[in-house]
Amino acid sequence: MTPPKPSPCVAAAIATHRREAELQRLLAALGHSDLTLTGGIFVADNASSPETRAVCQAGSGVAWLPRAVNNGPGPAWNTAAAKALENPGVTHILVLDDDVVLPADALRGLLDALVASGAAAAAPLLFDENGRLWGFPEPLEVALRATIRRTRTPKECRQALGPTPHRFCWATGACMLYTRQAFDTLGFFREDFWMLGEDLEFSMRAASTLGGVFTAAVEVPHLPPPAKTDASRTAHRLKFLALLQNLSYLAFHSPHRGHLRSYLAGNFKRYVRTEGLASGTLWDGWSAFYEGAFAQQPAGTAAGIRLRERAARRLDEK
Repeated sequence: MTPPKPSPCVAAAIATHRREAELQRLLAALGHSDLTLTGGIFVADNASSPETRAVCQAGSGVAWLPRAVNNGPGPAWNTAAAKALENPGVTHILVLDDDVVLPADALRGLLDALVASGAAAAAPLLFDENGRLWGFPEPLEVALRATIRRTRTPKECRQALGPTPHRFCWATGACMLYTRQAFDTLGFFREDFWMLGEDLEFSMRAASTLGGVFTAAVEVPHLPPPAKTDASRTAHRLKFLALLQNLSYLAFHSPHRGHLRSYLAGNFKRYVRTEGLASGTLWDGWSAFYEGAFAQQPAGTAAGIRLRERAARRLDEK
């Protein structure tokens, strides 16, 4: 008689930076999960603050992991995941941004997707404050790519695709469930992306080697704070440039890139539509493409830092 498999032991790895309200909201949501995070909750606090420490200490089973610098979510996720994996009983890592709100049944749904598929990574559908799909996974099945892009809401996507898991090429990492095997086999997130790309790169590796799935049966709100001030608008421009540089790097230099190159033009078009046609803006966009595609430098390298510093100075001069 085959002995029953042990129950999964899931730990949460959260990257945060000066978002106490969002982090508190996420921790409250995790406390209401249908499945208890028996592996613990680990919050890696970039450029750590007393306010974030207080939020963590007020939570139950939350470990605050201070980090001296803010060099993006990748290093923070690595800090949190590595700490969680020190417990040999941990079977899964739930990787989270601080600005998602996990529904009570989300963890169970992601675990069910992994069991049904035998994959090592599972992604939900993410939606924004307006209920629209946001950053959805890229299906491996070609026919599903057009289907998922025709849907506007998680409900429409679920009606079109059904609740069963589908293989993905890559997925946005605001909420991802990985098996322990994924980290044991692949290592950790790359730390030279700064932000907006290391999650795609890790999901690409997982999907190509161990299998990755997404499920329309799980819907997770992604609710970052609104960008209203001049400073946050500058931050938005710099993040956009990092995204373009990282996508350009992945599209030309990742062995797991799939068909990512076909989406580069659309992302640069969105950059111009959002940021405008000023010569400096266009030059920054071209520089992001050059550094990623030709110089083979992700956004967290010295080349990316120089590019963003130049862009920030230009915005300050306006």
